[in-house]
Amino acid sequence: MSGDSLVGRMDRLGIERLARSRGLPEALATRVADVVVNTGLPEDRRGEVFDELVAHFQDGLAAGHSPEALVARFGEAGIAARAIGRSERTVTAVEMGGNGPRDAWPRRVGRDVRYAIRRFAARPLFTAIAVASLGIGIGANTAMFTLVNDVVLAGQSVERPGELVDLYAETAEYPFNVFSTPDYFDFAREVRAFSGLAASKFSLVPYQIDGRVERLSVELVSGNYFEVLGVRPKVGRLFVAADGDRGTAAPVVALGERAWRRLFGGDESIVGRTIRLRGAPYTVIGVVPTSYGGRLRGMATDLYLPITLVNQLEPGSTDQLVDRNTQGTFVRGRLAPGTTIVQARVEVERVAADLSAQRVGQWEFGARPVLLPVSEVIVYPPLDRLLKPLGAMLLVVVALVLLVACANLASFLLARAVERRKEIAVRLALGATRGQLISQLLVETVLLALFGGAMGLYLGRAALQAVLASELPFPMPITLALAVDARVLAFSVGVSVAAGLVFGLLPALQSTRLDLATVIRDEATGGGRARWSLRNGLVGAQVAVSMVLMVVAGLLIRSLDQVRRVDPGFGRNPAGLVWIGLDDGSAEPGVTNRLRELAAAVPGVVRVGLGGNIHLNTLGDQSIAVTVDGVEPPPGEPFFLIDRSDVDSGFITAMGIGLRSGRLLTGADDDSVPRAALVNEAFAEKFWPGRDAVGRRFRNAGREVTVVGVVETAKVRTLAEEGRPFVYLANSRFRYGNVWLVAETRGDGAAVAAAVAKVVATDPRFFVLQARSLEAHIEVLSLPLRMGANALIGFAGLALVLAAIGLYGAVAYSVAQRSREIGIRVSLGADRGSVIRLLLWGGLRVALVGAAIGLPLAALAGRLFERVLFGVGAFDPVALAGAPVVVVAVAALAAYLPARRAGRLSPIAVLRGE
Repeated sequence: MSGDSLVGRMDRLGIERLARSRGLPEALATRVADVVVNTGLPEDRRGEVFDELVAHFQDGLAAGHSPEALVARFGEAGIAARAIGRSERTVTAVEMGGNGPRDAWPRRVGRDVRYAIRRFAARPLFTAIAVASLGIGIGANTAMFTLVNDVVLAGQSVERPGELVDLYAETAEYPFNVFSTPDYFDFAREVRAFSGLAASKFSLVPYQIDGRVERLSVELVSGNYFEVLGVRPKVGRLFVAADGDRGTAAPVVALGERAWRRLFGGDESIVGRTIRLRGAPYTVIGVVPTSYGGRLRGMATDLYLPITLVNQLEPGSTDQLVDRNTQGTFVRGRLAPGTTIVQARVEVERVAADLSAQRVGQWEFGARPVLLPVSEVIVYPPLDRLLKPLGAMLLVVVALVLLVACANLASFLLARAVERRKEIAVRLALGATRGQLISQLLVETVLLALFGGAMGLYLGRAALQAVLASELPFPMPITLALAVDARVLAFSVGVSVAAGLVFGLLPALQSTRLDLATVIRDEATGGGRARWSLRNGLVGAQVAVSMVLMVVAGLLIRSLDQVRRVDPGFGRNPAGLVWIGLDDGSAEPGVTNRLRELAAAVPGVVRVGLGGNIHLNTLGDQSIAVTVDGVEPPPGEPFFLIDRSDVDSGFITAMGIGLRSGRLLTGADDDSVPRAALVNEAFAEKFWPGRDAVGRRFRNAGREVTVVGVVETAKVRTLAEEGRPFVYLANSRFRYGNVWLVAETRGDGAAVAAAVAKVVATDPRFFVLQARSLEAHIEVLSLPLRMGANALIGFAGLALVLAAIGLYGAVAYSVAQRSREIGIRVSLGADRGSVIRLLLWGGLRVALVGAAIGLPLAALAGRLFERVLFGVGAFDPVALAGAPVVVVAVAALAAYLPARRAGRLSPIAVLRGE
């Protein structure tokens, strides 16, 4: 006769005696008997309820509660009996730990939340691990979304942004070139498809404050700039059309809000006062709000001045208001009412055709206008082409990290479900519906996820602030708000709730799918095998995702290594590089001599050179129009456009560029007629292939230039380029108002650059725009790749750690489930090493399956990211072979630790516990 049917035939006293025989004190045995007898259930059901109640009280005693406390918490026996005996069995009474009959959902949720918090407090270690795991995954996603929100989604506070259009000029080499200032004036005057066409140009200016010189970012804008964009002042007023009239422009300035607060403490009385820039007075007329920030997102502008003051702010030998060869002006227009972008393009192309017919500026080379809606531009189209794939890659990566974290959460919940199966079985037997229990379990999971989301929000923002606080090699500081606005908060909450619901549902369903009688009778069974299989699947998925991330990170590391192996053709000796602005815009021989003297006096400096431009300059380039007898220019063009730099006699040697034939420049070449120049080997091969270029001549603007020497070809614009022709013109005068000083040194180039900058700044005619080593200057080209590689290494490492934790937990769980088996094996003489190997292989098998699945997925992911790779392919053997070794090694360690602990189990202690 079964135990269940025996209880069904017993009277109250017999049931009480049976409960005592199960180890229950008198008070609890009495309560069990009262409830079972008064339920009114059939005999076959009474035995089941008896077993459930006994197990419930046994758990309470094992947890350290007194019999009196358990009786008090259980409530009245009659109420419990009636709740159990209801024919519908749809709800569990509140006194029995349920939700009560037909409670309103806010009350049920509130009760579930309180219950969940009590359970979290009772298991602080589990709670901390789950929250930290989710916090890492959600934090990575929140950080990326915050960047996307600041740069892309938040936008700028301009009126009707859908009407705004950016104008560019497309040439063979520059698909999105900007305009010269006179180009802008022509288009603004001739095109009627825009209600307004505005211009902006970027610059840097020295500003003396508190005895030091600070470099301020400047946006030179047309008088109608703020009117076209619809930007309103924070304080005072902004420019009007009259402020930008040529020849009559008043020396006025508007402050960016950040600079206003940083430099002047947010004092509104600054309006009407005068500040001095490059020694000239400028009247402050207003403050531009932070909500606008400037033309380039993420780089806040400090000062705004009329573009007609460009020659005063950037003095030099070139009048930028009439020189069409100095491109640097961004143009943005607002479409007139009822005008489409197609109609505007027709008018713009008409003006461009007129300029081409006049053979002026870049239009002489067949430049074509390009119109783009502002909504399609993030920062600047050529830069966007790199930012978009890199941003998409990082978004996918952080989503995978979150997936691994959520898989860990599901694995934790499955393990905890084994501990709670008796609790859930009792509650089901006492009348709780499966739906109610699933709802409560999901509340717990979502609450965990929300705690993880709060932690992730903090971690993500802190990580971004740390990155932006680091010294990035940009001429203008990065100024992102990183604000936790409604959009970021909604994203964080949404991701948290979704993670809790999606990855908490399956464990909740598994937890409530029980054979009640089996669970009560045998605590060691009850669906453990199914849960173990599911845990294996989750861990395998984590390993597969980690494999994908490790391979992609390996590809980027390999790509970065290839970039660093590229010989730029210069900088072989340590050198410092200082970008210097000239206060009066001129660089007469006396000025350049003074620069050399100041730099040469710095300890450690071997030689000094000056140039008007530098190789691999991401801020711009300079070119020269060249014609050579016997060599026809490209079809439809009157000459060749060649990259160039004006240099003094020390520049080539200080840069570490080797001489191939002829001689280097000397001071006597500065004023020579014909003009002297050095060319690189690519130039010589292009125009005089197989012949000696020394002594040959080419023409520029009607003037003859003699080649006095040929130097090796150095990289000009990118590290990936083939040999590009380059001309070094002898010149001690630098017309663009700034000069690059190269100081070859015996030691640390960065330290020498800083020392030179400090010495140069003592002369009021000079101000330092930038100072760093020549090596750091070269590495700027690899900055996006380096930042992407570092981010991926970090994310891949996080995913691998999370996967290792999941595997560790899976093996530890297996040890706990098989402790009796292990004890029997050891007691029968099994070698402890064989036990360890058995458990280790169980964990490694899961890792190997995950790695096998992840490897082809990683190869596919590499194909998707080939656009940002350099010098390596998606199927790079080093990355594809190295990542599995790392992943499997970490997995082996994670599986070995709990397996080794299992090998130390005492069989006597295990069997006695059983």
